Amino acid sequence: MIKLFFFPGACCMSCHIALEEAHIPFELQYVGNHADENIRQQFLQLNPLGAVPVLQLENGQVITQNIAILEYIADQKPSAGLLDKPGSYERADILRWLSFVAADLHKAFSPVFAIKRISDNPSVQHDIKKWAITLIDKYLMQVEQHLQNKTYLCAERFTAADAYLFTVYRWSKAINLPTEKYTALNRYADHIKKRPSVIAVLEREAKY
Repeated sequence: MIKLFFFPGACCMSCHIALEEAHIPFELQYVGNHADENIRQQFLQLNPLGAVPVLQLENGQVITQNIAILEYIADQKPSAGLLDKPGSYERADILRWLSFVAADLHKAFSPVFAIKRISDNPSVQHDIKKWAITLIDKYLMQVEQHLQNKTYLCAERFTAADAYLFTVYRWSKAINLPTEKYTALNRYADHIKKRPSVIAVLEREAKY
């Protein structure tokens, strides 16, 4: 059985959701602060950077990086519709949104989460957070405009891109970002969180 090394609420939640959507049997391995030291050492051997997600296949091979894992999961079960067929415009469009979430939106949150490691100066921290939130808002507004009259990001169905966007948008609450103005995004997120796969993942990760 494949194994997903994860931390609750982190970007690996998108992979967790994708595994549920694809109905692929898997084992979860928690690697947070309260994880067993032997597990943490095993995790670091698989990915010395210490970053989630990490997917370990049944044969021991390891895949890191969110988009790579999401693409792998999608290709194991094409019938789940997480990606379209290789070479199609539809697949490229899903990958475009995955790249946007990973390289732009996700990255914009990173300075806020790491702010105490960047500087211990309150004034510097304030400026960094202000800059990051401005960038986050810019990207969220782009998604907000795109989602007008849309239920999903692309392909008119749930895809891997939705799993990733839903995961990252949840971080807005973690940084106390007001979200009232993102009406389309809020409608979208409310719809996504009612999916059986998402309900199962949220309940499971809440236990850690």
